[in-house]
Amino acid sequence: MLQRSVEKSCIAFFFSLLFIYSGLSAQHSGLVSSDVLYKMALKARNEEKDYPKAIKFCKKALSQSPDYTDIRILLGKLYQETGQPVAAAFEWNVVLRKDPGNSDALHSLVNLYYSQHNAPEAICYIDMLLEKTPLDKDLLLKKYGLSEESGDVVTQAKIMGLLRTHYISDPKVAALLEDYQMQAARRGRKTGDLNGSEKMYEQVLLKDKNNVEALQGLAASLEGQGRSREALSYYNQLLSLHPDSASWRLKRSSIQLANGNYAAALEDAKWLYKKHPGQSLYKQHLTDVYTALYRQPNAPAEYAEQLLALQPGNKAVYTQLINQAYQRGDYTAANEWCNKALQVFAGDVDILRKQIGIQEKMQDYSTAATTAGKLLQLHPGATHEQIYTDLQLSRASRLVQMQKPGEAATVLQSALKQVPGHKDLLLLLSNVQTALGKPQEALSLLDQVLAKQPADTALLFKKSGLLEATQHYGEAAAISEGLMTRYPAESRYRQAYIDQAMQAARNHIAQKQYAAAEPALLKVLQYAPANKDAWMYLINMKNEQQQTAQALDYTTRALHQLNNDSLLLQKKSALLQQTGQYSAASTIAADLHRRYPADTALRQMYFDQLLAHGKQLREKQQWDSAWALYQTAYSLSPADTAVLYNLTATATARKQYDSVLVYADKGLAVNANQPALLSQKANALEQLHRYADAALVAGQLRKLQPGEKKWQQYADHLNGYTYRNQVGVIHLQSVYSRDLAPASITSLQYLHRFQRGTVTGRLNYGTREAGNGIQLEAETYYTHNPRYYSYGLFGWSNSDVFPTIRAGYSLFRNFNKGWEGELGARYVKSDTINTYSAVASVGKYFGNYWVNLRGFFTSDEHQWYQAYTLTNRFYLNDQKDFIALIGNIGASPDDRSRNFQFGKVAGFTSTSLTAGFQKNIRGRATIGAYSTWTRQQIPQQSYLHQFDTYLLFLWNFR
Repeated sequence: MLQRSVEKSCIAFFFSLLFIYSGLSAQHSGLVSSDVLYKMALKARNEEKDYPKAIKFCKKALSQSPDYTDIRILLGKLYQETGQPVAAAFEWNVVLRKDPGNSDALHSLVNLYYSQHNAPEAICYIDMLLEKTPLDKDLLLKKYGLSEESGDVVTQAKIMGLLRTHYISDPKVAALLEDYQMQAARRGRKTGDLNGSEKMYEQVLLKDKNNVEALQGLAASLEGQGRSREALSYYNQLLSLHPDSASWRLKRSSIQLANGNYAAALEDAKWLYKKHPGQSLYKQHLTDVYTALYRQPNAPAEYAEQLLALQPGNKAVYTQLINQAYQRGDYTAANEWCNKALQVFAGDVDILRKQIGIQEKMQDYSTAATTAGKLLQLHPGATHEQIYTDLQLSRASRLVQMQKPGEAATVLQSALKQVPGHKDLLLLLSNVQTALGKPQEALSLLDQVLAKQPADTALLFKKSGLLEATQHYGEAAAISEGLMTRYPAESRYRQAYIDQAMQAARNHIAQKQYAAAEPALLKVLQYAPANKDAWMYLINMKNEQQQTAQALDYTTRALHQLNNDSLLLQKKSALLQQTGQYSAASTIAADLHRRYPADTALRQMYFDQLLAHGKQLREKQQWDSAWALYQTAYSLSPADTAVLYNLTATATARKQYDSVLVYADKGLAVNANQPALLSQKANALEQLHRYADAALVAGQLRKLQPGEKKWQQYADHLNGYTYRNQVGVIHLQSVYSRDLAPASITSLQYLHRFQRGTVTGRLNYGTREAGNGIQLEAETYYTHNPRYYSYGLFGWSNSDVFPTIRAGYSLFRNFNKGWEGELGARYVKSDTINTYSAVASVGKYFGNYWVNLRGFFTSDEHQWYQAYTLTNRFYLNDQKDFIALIGNIGASPDDRSRNFQFGKVAGFTSTSLTAGFQKNIRGRATIGAYSTWTRQQIPQQSYLHQFDTYLLFLWNFR
């Protein structure tokens, strides 16, 4: 233990020496510690007020101890005190990057931004402090003040909630709360939030029940919400505080009046009128109260007397009472008040005229007419005459509306006795006579007026209208045209002429009198070139007459006047479609569709034109153009099976079989039972060599249309492609015209199909006069690409009845439009003779007919021999079966019946003719039969006839 204590003492002594030495070294070297510099900076700031010096000490201290937080915070304060807020904020943010929760830095930043009125930044740092002390009162008060300053009412409300919950006993908070509530109440009234304003005022009143502003504001808010009854109690309270307030007493009286408490309203109204007798406002209010009292059922007469006592002998009072009764719909009372007023103001023009109107409202037209007559007698003049005639005209018009034209005529005839020759009465009577089915009497009345005023344009115009009403449109139009000519500036005459002429033209069209309608419409267009209806009638009329070219001409002319009119453009597009001008038609329809995408009729027209144009292009085999049109049609109606079928058909023609499958599947998704699309899909799968899938689709067609044999045949054909293997038996029988024994070749073969072609192995057994033997052969067809394919053959035998070696190769190339070419070579070794042949051929399809000419050029001992074969095939059943006719000149190395001695016969002339057929049975089996006659030259200039029969049977299997 003693030893350990000594060791600790030694270590402590050592470090003390080291510390003293370090201090001496530092003093010796001129360095001062950061702590010392910090104290020096504080002294320079607090005692000497030498801020630059203090900043210098802080910077020097930080150069030695960059992480010294207190120094950096002090430096920030020095910057703030010397008017460098940006530098101050920087220093404090450096502190926060290392110590995000440093309270001194956060408080300093809050104070900085608070002093700059930068509410968002100050609130940001306050929130950081509140994360540590969420209920710090000073911080909450500071944040509240900033929120109020920035108008952030949401934050203001939230902070006030916290202060109210935790510091309500604090006088400052309490005063702030009351101020907040008053502000919120005022804001609510200003923004229309009367419900919120009401609640705030109630909060203020809980603490100060006699707060006048709160009482007045709450009363006003309640009134604004239509709750005047509730507002009444607050006006009562206000009046208890200030009983002489005329404005609040008027408010209370008005509320009582509006709510039917007339007695209470009257009490305040009397007080107001008594206190302020010279104020018209209060006198009017008292008048209103008496008026309301008077309106009550069974109201005492004293109220009316009091009302009149306020304004004795004043006609306006009577007028007011009349108007009030009139306004509430009590026309009987209003009429009685008129009678009472007339007792005071006998024969008064205004009251008499008012009474006429009231009696009209009472529908007492007879009495009203009597009053009007009285007015006219007492005060004759044009105005009162007009009142009388207007009333009689109105009576007659109502009777007409009530379908009582006879009574209307009586009224008008009576009126004409009082006011003879009055134009309006005559004109209306003319109309009434027309309604009574007396058009001649009506026109006679009108002509009576015109006889006196022949140049009266109004009467002429009226006659024109009368003629129009009686459907005499031509005569009416003639009068309107005359007026239009005399007064070209009067648009109404022009319009009347156009309307009447148009109606005349419509009648002609309805009766199919096109020859009369056309000039009438053209004449209308002289005066109104932009009259769309006239143009449309002309266009439709010509179209109905099947004069499409003339209809198109009218459409073009109309569009010059009505540029871009959608209806005319639609009509022109339809006419162009009728004439087969689909491109021009669809161009217009496309533009219309872009302008009016929601118009389904326009979209359908555009769609139909695209299909029709596409069909036209397909017939011309312009496949790319047709494809583009169908794509546009597809974008309009992606689920339309017609456009989907056309897309598949066009894609087939373009050999875009993947596209065929895409659009066929889209159509079949809409309706799976569509033979046309299924057929297109099967064909595309076949062209893509997806024979099994194609066969499944053909099976669907067979189920869908069981009566159609072609689908079974097509399915069999497709299944045939799925068979990879084949075995077969081939027999060739030859007989001769001379005493030669018959010969034959019987072959057993196996064929295997692979992706690019076939490989065949064949075992041939032959018998001839010289003996018999066996030959082995291998044969292949290989497809290099869609343009080129090869044929190769090699055969071997050790028998005299076959060539020892037979070999050949040909390269075939397909050209456009069904042409095919071949170049190749053949080699035959028979006995000891080697023969070499060059082969060339050309073939062509003409629909279901195929012809091929093949030439062989054989070299033998420096001599060249030629042979030609012309093959004709007539295909049946979609090129599955065929009949063949073959003609041959010369000896061919491909002739199996004679190539065993090809070296001997190549130089001799020979001619042969072959006929036969080949049939495919459901894609599974193939049978064929051919007969050949050959005339062969032999030595000594003689000929040999050979007859061959060729039979084959082939069987396909997977």
